[in-house]
Order: sequence, then structure tokens, then C-alpha cells
Amino acid sequence: MSDPQDHDVVLPEEQTMGYYWTARAADMRLPIQHPHVPANNFEVSTSVITMLRGSVVFRGKEGECPRSYLRRFHELIDGIKINGVPTDAIQLRYFPFTLERQAKEWLDTRPPGSITTFANLADKFLTRYHPPSKTVALQKQITHFAQDEDETIWDAWEMTRLYCHSRNWPSVTTS
Repeated sequence: MSDPQDHDVVLPEEQTMGYYWTARAADMRLPIQHPHVPANNFEVSTSVITMLRGSVVFRGKEGECPRSYLRRFHELIDGIKINGVPTDAIQLRYFPFTLERQAKEWLDTRPPGSITTFANLADKFLTRYHPPSKTVALQKQITHFAQDEDETIWDAWEMTRLYCHSRNWPSVTTS
């Protein structure tokens, strides 16, 4: 049996329960570490927030497609150009405004300052809302495709082609 003195254990400073229950500004740092923006003309616009929230919102519910959400978010954000402001900074500023409910809670519970780029954020987001198990289930659904009784072969083919495309499977085309 090993001696307890063989291990370096750092105990936190002893505090009362009231100390831990009291909110402190230092504990309220956001998970997104916004990049420095050299331009002084960048403000988060309420009209852009309204446009985004009316066009693309992700709640973290079971039936939502996180890939489609990110694709739509990129389409909308790509239309916003501000001289001297990197696209990454714009994406990181507006992304939280498009989340609601469980998805907003998920973002709020990331460690403070743990997200530094939009690519990093998107990877964490997809890991949470599109895990490998979901990919396997989607692949199984596509490979075990069956035409509905009242569906024409053309409609079934078109739905399958669109379904594969939305999952970034290789192009399926007709000759």
C-alpha cells in the first residue's frame, strides 16, 4: 500500500459554504474568448441579431440537425463584412444569439475562455450535438432505404439524393 505522502495533493483553500454560493464577477467569465479586433467600428448590431434569430436558431432538441444549422449560420454570417474585422470575430460574437434552451445552456457551461476560434467552437458543438453514434444511425438509415408504398420511384430517389447531400455523402446523380 502506498504512503499518502508519496502523492502531491493540492487542497483548495478552506472556505465557508456561503463563499461558494456567492456569485462573483471572476466566476462569470464567458466560454468564448473573443479575438482582438483592430478595427474600432465593430459593434454587435441588434438588427443583425433580429435577422439571425428569425432565420437560424438551434435549441438542442432531438430532431434538430446541427450540421444544417451551422450551414445556415455560415450562409448568413458570410453576408456580413466589416473592414478590419476578421470573419472569425464576427462568427464568435453572433453565434450565442442563435442558441436557445439546452443549446444555450450547453454553451454557457463550457469552461471560461475555452473557445478561441469559430472552428474550435463548431467542432465542440458538433461533438455535442452530432456524436459518432448519430452518424452511424444516419448511415444505417440511408443504407437501409426503402421506398414508401404511395411514393413514386422518382420521389424516393430524390429524397434519398437530398438526404445524402445534406449529410455530405458523395454526390449521387442520375445519368
